[in-house]
Amino acid sequence: MVCTGNIIRSAMAEAMLRVHLDGRPLDATVRSAGTLAWDGAAHRSAVEVLRERGVDLTGHASQPLTTALVADADLVLPMARTHLWGVLAHDPDADARTFLLPELVRLGRSVGARVPGEPVRGWAARLAAARPNGRVGGRSEDEIADPLGEPFAVFRATAARLDDVTAQIAELVAPL
Repeated sequence: MVCTGNIIRSAMAEAMLRVHLDGRPLDATVRSAGTLAWDGAAHRSAVEVLRERGVDLTGHASQPLTTALVADADLVLPMARTHLWGVLAHDPDADARTFLLPELVRLGRSVGARVPGEPVRGWAARLAAARPNGRVGGRSEDEIADPLGEPFAVFRATAARLDDVTAQIAELVAPL
């Protein structure tokens, strides 16, 4: 998961995807990072909104996006197109496994869920091949808006959207 500072959106998405993958047939490591170096814990409103959902974000520490993180990831899920371009600046070949979250869900519904035993990178390549005109970057409505500086209700709405989309991603990448 990738966002700007790795203190709100990508941190929440990381924690929620981890919860949704629990008990599913996939041994996955879920990580998050920010395109800008940031030093600190998750934003207090992100911690609180996830606490309301029964998810603990108190131990989260922001980390910067690195070439090694991108290279190691089977899927890279940025929150916005600017983050996607930041990912590709680290590894131009990551385009076949980098998707905005709703874009991944849309393509996954079109192509089908990952087949048991299929490598995640192989499934991602099938999704990338299904992109309209091979265009990387999804649609503007695929972006997850940054709630920083917004009222707490916006953090709740962001968490609800991330919860929904990460649940769908878990179903597609690790069907029961």
